[in-house]
Formats: sequence, C-alpha cells, structure tokens
Amino acid sequence: MNQFKRIVIAVGVLMLVVAACGDDDATTTSTTAGTTTVTTGTTQPAGDAGAVLIAGFAFSPQSLTVAVGTTVTWTNQDNVAHTSSSDDDVWDGPVAAGGTFDLTFDTAGVFAYHCNIHPSMTATVTVEG
Repeated sequence: MNQFKRIVIAVGVLMLVVAACGDDDATTTSTTAGTTTVTTGTTQPAGDAGAVLIAGFAFSPQSLTVAVGTTVTWTNQDNVAHTSSSDDDVWDGPVAAGGTFDLTFDTAGVFAYHCNIHPSMTATVTVEG
C-alpha cells in the first residue's frame, strides 16, 4: 500500500506540473536525480520575461517565442562558462558558470544563436511584433 500511495502522489504532482504549464505546445521532461529539464516549443505571453536554461551543454527551450520588448534571461546551470551569441552578430553575451545574461529584444524577427565555446549548442528566439 505504501508504494501505491507514492505512485498516486507522483501522478498527482505530475498532473499539477502539466496543468501549471498551461501551454499545449510545451513538452517538459524532468528527472529528480540531477534535475534535468527539457522544454520545447515554449511561447512567452507579451510582457513576460523569457527564460532560457543552459544545462547539460544545451539551451532549453530550443525554440522560444516572445513579444517585441521582452527581456530574455539565459541562466547557466552548468559548471562551465557558455555564451549566448547570435548567428548574425547581433549580440554576444557571456554566461559564466552559475550566472545569467539578459537581452531585450526590440525588433521582430527570428534570431538563431549558439554558444561560441561549444558550437554544437544552438537554439532560436522568435520575436513577434
């Protein structure tokens, strides 16, 4: 019976997390050992700050959509430095281990970016006017 209660509680917590996301396009995967979170297709409502996590040598979400005027914050959860660097040289922001980098998007468009230190790390911010 004790294991049954744990399963019921785990399912309940998972349902609350999914309900809190409130975005049918979002896919979230979490593991408690090591805290790995993967989110794709996230859309931030107008006026809300965008958030990108850097963990496991990857940007999450891979694709973020925000409104013009939104500030996006990259938070590095890895123990090594990374960058948030646009593919077309619009910005180049260092993100120290455990640190953050903020950028306000004032122009609509699709902005591909990568990590200059680890070029296999890539993602996209879409800014809607």
